[in-house]
Amino acid sequence: MTHAVCALVVTGQVDAPRAESLGLRARLTYADLTVFPIDHYFSGYWAAVRGNRAQLDLPPGILTGSVTFPGDAVLIDLVREVTHQERPRFAVIQTDYFGGMGGQWAAAFDGEVRVTPDGATINRALEMLGVRATATEDAFDVVGLGTFRHNPDHLDVYVALCDELGV
Repeated sequence: MTHAVCALVVTGQVDAPRAESLGLRARLTYADLTVFPIDHYFSGYWAAVRGNRAQLDLPPGILTGSVTFPGDAVLIDLVREVTHQERPRFAVIQTDYFGGMGGQWAAAFDGEVRVTPDGATINRALEMLGVRATATEDAFDVVGLGTFRHNPDHLDVYVALCDELGV
């Protein structure tokens, strides 16, 4: 079975109308976490329209393991806008599995500072955001990511928008 998702996981109170105006639509919520599906077209679009060419501090293995991992630093700006925090805590996560084969990538941040080590799993990133595993579920399942198997179709618009911008 396929599990191919990419998301921004944000801690704290979220300004839902502001998030919606930025194309961020919550897919899951758990405690004080909100999971917003995104992809590299989404982040590439916002980086282009805002003129922000900076990149997140990502471990070298992420971009060699996943050529579609969103690494645009504009994501920090978007999270700041929806949380109204100067140093928001968030993670960017991605899975790409089919029939048990594939990979996952994750990086958690405190503002601009990456707080996960190179090679961090999604569980590790979620733990850095305060999620705790239980005796029967890891952090991934505690949050409900196992039920979220594919990114939603509303993100498809960013492919065309990036094409229009030449991104």
